[in-house]
Amino acid sequence: MVEFLNSFFQIGLPVIAGLLFIFMYVRPAVRLLNRTVYRRFKLTRIFRAVYAVAKSLGFGLTRKELYRAACMRAESELLNPRPVKPDKYEYRHRHEYRDAVREYRVDRRDWFSDLKAQLAHLMKNENGALITVPTCFDLAKAEPDIVRYFRVRVAGNSMVDAKPEEFQSTIRVEEGFVAPLHLLAGLLSRFDEDWKKSIDGYSQIMTGADNGLEDLRSFQANLFTCWSAWGPSAPFGTCDRWIGRKVLQFGYGDENNSIALVTRSGEASEMPLPRSQEGGFSSLAVRSVVVGVLKNATTIDPDDLCAAQQPETSPGQGNLVLEVTGQIQRAGGRAGNAPRRYYSAYIWAILVICGPDGKPESRLEPWQNMLTFFEHGNVADDVTYRMLKAQLATKIRTSVETILASKPDVVLSFACAIDECGCGKPIEFPAPLGQSVKETLFGDAWVSHLTTQGWAGRVRQSLPPTHRETYAACQLSQILTSYLTKVAA
Repeated sequence: MVEFLNSFFQIGLPVIAGLLFIFMYVRPAVRLLNRTVYRRFKLTRIFRAVYAVAKSLGFGLTRKELYRAACMRAESELLNPRPVKPDKYEYRHRHEYRDAVREYRVDRRDWFSDLKAQLAHLMKNENGALITVPTCFDLAKAEPDIVRYFRVRVAGNSMVDAKPEEFQSTIRVEEGFVAPLHLLAGLLSRFDEDWKKSIDGYSQIMTGADNGLEDLRSFQANLFTCWSAWGPSAPFGTCDRWIGRKVLQFGYGDENNSIALVTRSGEASEMPLPRSQEGGFSSLAVRSVVVGVLKNATTIDPDDLCAAQQPETSPGQGNLVLEVTGQIQRAGGRAGNAPRRYYSAYIWAILVICGPDGKPESRLEPWQNMLTFFEHGNVADDVTYRMLKAQLATKIRTSVETILASKPDVVLSFACAIDECGCGKPIEFPAPLGQSVKETLFGDAWVSHLTTQGWAGRVRQSLPPTHRETYAACQLSQILTSYLTKVAA
């Protein structure tokens, strides 16, 4: 017994202490991989994480180097996910399943080979240590897992992780659309596709709004509910509410597949949006290549942001922000190919229901007085965008004339639009002269028609000065936040 104890103290205890020291030394990296990359492997994840860390010893022996390698490993897989194993129950015939499995094994082998090469480049800082992703949609699609990755890093490892809410790698997005637009919170995105909340929102708009205009109020509630369902975007203005750092929209396909983008200067002027020959900007989005660092949106200091984009009134912006580290470049294309210019968004205009004195009903919330007309279409192609504005104007005229004919005491006033702030200050990227929604709507022919019908004073091109700011585009984030809060209550 004495001999055993002597052996234990001489050999066993130092071995246990050494193993414990090694475990504590590599623990931050192991824990990160265990809770991110391998979290779906319930029984073997700890062993996989230890093995992965052991393979990273060639990149450095310090705790920070091992942890950095674990971060690079996790970030690589977040943006380039591993192939998904086929589910045999999705195949009608066994041979189809076997073929799919063989293809999966080849893809997995290639994926691991590419991952190994990329990790070596990242750790050795070769090729600028970039992770390249095809489109911005890959970032939006991975947002839930990326946010979880940040939370895992925040939960521990503070001794080796000075900036837990930002990627250690730099990423290059080969294709995405940059737009000077501010995505507002929508009903469905805010309440996770809960249609019951949307229906409740319709009831909230109608509550207390019946003042003899029941059918008009029903129409208004329908327009606002549809418009606010997925969340529209507001244009960048030049008033005091836009002084400060601005967050651009960076998306692919649609404004709701977008993340926040912050330029080096914090100004939207860094984006390469082309100016038209007529002056102004005939489109609202430009296809671009962006290089930057992905961060949690909470890392942006609210004190630096402009008032129109404060976090408490801008939940539509999402949880991620890409901070640009170089110049935003326009994306090219092969000669002879049709240009890839498609980025859809709400193209909208707001008219306000007013009384005979031209003022909105003060006892109602602003969103109960707003007629939110809209089209959904491509804002990256100048020809299509202009045609959609004309289509929107036609829709508005038809509805307005119907309302004026049936409601003799109602006055309708233009408030704002996707290319018109309405507060009295111009937007930062105005449409060419004569091509804004407001100018298209109030064309000479229609103004003359209104006069002929005796309606000239009942359709006004602006609200009274004391009400313009309330219904301006720069206030829409607050209006929608107030509405969503009411629905959630």
